[in-house]
Amino acid sequence: GEQTPEGLAAIATLVSVYAHWVPPAQIITTNLWSSELSKLVANAYLAQRVSSINSITALCEATDADIDEISRAIGSDPRIGNKFLKASVGYGGSCFQKDILNLVYICDTFCLK
Repeated sequence: GEQTPEGLAAIATLVSVYAHWVPPAQIITTNLWSSELSKLVANAYLAQRVSSINSITALCEATDADIDEISRAIGSDPRIGNKFLKASVGYGGSCFQKDILNLVYICDTFCLK
């Protein structure tokens, strides 16, 4: 959205606070919507990753493949990495589900299907 002088001043203040702990080159500033959607989309990607590895377990059971070996193999690919590749019964916590539902709500609000 449009940046106001007050908003830009608030951004500068927050950057100066975070710069005490985070190198300024690593501080990302965005508008309000980009900030909110960045958080929601990051969690949606992670949830999708967990769901993807979980869905492969059925194929592993049918073929005698080992899901831990598959996770280790695909996790060694630098394009994928080894985070969030541990198969389980689902994803825990409230953030993933809440953020996915929030993304769906925002898309519905803007009539995006």
